[in-house]
Amino acid sequence: MNNKKRFLLVFLFIALSFSFCAFNSFALYPGSTGAQFLKLGAGARAVAMGEAFVAVSDDINAMTYNPAGLSSITNRQLSFLHTEWLQSIRYENIAYCQPCLGGVLGGSATVLWIDDIERRTSDTVNPDGYAPARDVSASVVYAKSLSSNLSAGATFKFIYQQLDDISAYGGAFDLGLKFKLYKDLMMGVSLQNLGLESAFISEQYPLPMNFKIGIANKFPINLTLASDFNYGLIDNVYIVSAGMEWALHPMFSLRGGYKYNSATFSLGALSGLSVGAGFNINFLTIDYSFVPYGELGMTNRISLIAKF
Repeated sequence: MNNKKRFLLVFLFIALSFSFCAFNSFALYPGSTGAQFLKLGAGARAVAMGEAFVAVSDDINAMTYNPAGLSSITNRQLSFLHTEWLQSIRYENIAYCQPCLGGVLGGSATVLWIDDIERRTSDTVNPDGYAPARDVSASVVYAKSLSSNLSAGATFKFIYQQLDDISAYGGAFDLGLKFKLYKDLMMGVSLQNLGLESAFISEQYPLPMNFKIGIANKFPINLTLASDFNYGLIDNVYIVSAGMEWALHPMFSLRGGYKYNSATFSLGALSGLSVGAGFNINFLTIDYSFVPYGELGMTNRISLIAKF
């Protein structure tokens, strides 16, 4: 399969995914699941590519997108992520992985938090106080190469959510496969957030279970094109994304992408765009991404990956 045919295959996958999403957008029922923070992308590199990463998944951020991709890691990696999210919300992630037990073993912790939610019991000028809100997950991941063309991985997540003095707990699994279709042409498949969470007082919501499939190809000019298609198994939300990464120099890469989310497309077409860059300095990789959300504002992510 030559480069033109591989480029055409990636392009057709992108086009078909966007078409499928557009035709099904009228049947959406968003907002029917809880623990929405589990949908947020980790790793500025992947986010800059429109989160089209299930088939790329070749660094520690595979933990978020496709645990099977972790099997390709041959060294120890430690990563940190800081996100300035909307409305003074912060999103942080730390992760570590290393070859172990015949495969690759890793773990991560994620927290989304805000402290200044005003608490009131009546219509007053000044609030009675401030209520904290925390969304936390802690994960253990294991991945293994089953053959030269196939790898598999699994993640277990512990989930904790807090709003003021009310909390809920849960657990979930992610399962992933990654295939080498031809040379540098890859396909990834992942099932995410298969599990349960306890109720907030009397209200209980299912976790945002998601099916993800994607394709990616790296071309000889150090250009990677990728596309993902996501389907929310409960909330019936369709997400399709396409992204690119161009390594202009061993120390510098440019990235861009577009993500169509049927639940948030009313924010405007430009809200799906993402751009970013990566810098490699010895054992350290610094990635940055910028994602606008229309009238809601803009988000910035900075992540560091240390390889040793």
